[in-house]
Amino acid sequence: MVSKKFRMRADGVAAVCGLLLLSACGGGGGGSAGLSPQPAPDPAPAPEQVALAASYTDLAATAQNGQLQWPDGSGTGASIAGVDCIVSNVSHNHALVSIYRDGVRLALPASVGLKGCTYEMHTHDRSGVVHIEPNVSRELKLGQFFAVWNQPLTRSAVAGLAGPVRYFVIENEVLTRFDGDPADIVLAAHKEIVILTGTGPAVLPRYRWPSSL
Repeated sequence: MVSKKFRMRADGVAAVCGLLLLSACGGGGGGSAGLSPQPAPDPAPAPEQVALAASYTDLAATAQNGQLQWPDGSGTGASIAGVDCIVSNVSHNHALVSIYRDGVRLALPASVGLKGCTYEMHTHDRSGVVHIEPNVSRELKLGQFFAVWNQPLTRSAVAGLAGPVRYFVIENEVLTRFDGDPADIVLAAHKEIVILTGTGPAVLPRYRWPSSL
């Protein structure tokens, strides 16, 4: 017959072993044995804060608007990305393309789309104003303008400037971030496309268009 003292000692050993086994299995809390808890992932960076200036800046259609960066002129005289030489335009509107590097505006070249012929999209000066004069009623897009300019347009690089590249649209004095394919941005009357590389400015000009445009 097993003595009472022996039974008490055996019960104590069994209890200790049970506790050790439970601890090794993570205490029943669902964790994996022997694995350290994984750190929480870093939070996503806050969206870039860009605002329109409270006051207006007059847009001078013929003035250089920004630092020089690229040579003037582009075009071949042949159709480029579906953009043709003007034959008989049905409308004449103006959009604005603004490119920034580390908060500094760069001047869009003059005579883009004026070599070989006058294309349906072109510039006359370094103001950033793009003239949109389609032969037939249709939308023309930013990707087509960059094709006429013969410059790349992506989210990793644009016109020789390193990315990441961020895109914004200003229309009817409303600033909106654009996260789609930048080539699909439609150029329309008095619409501004803002392209930021490097450190972006906190405040963008609120342009007042001249009556001539």
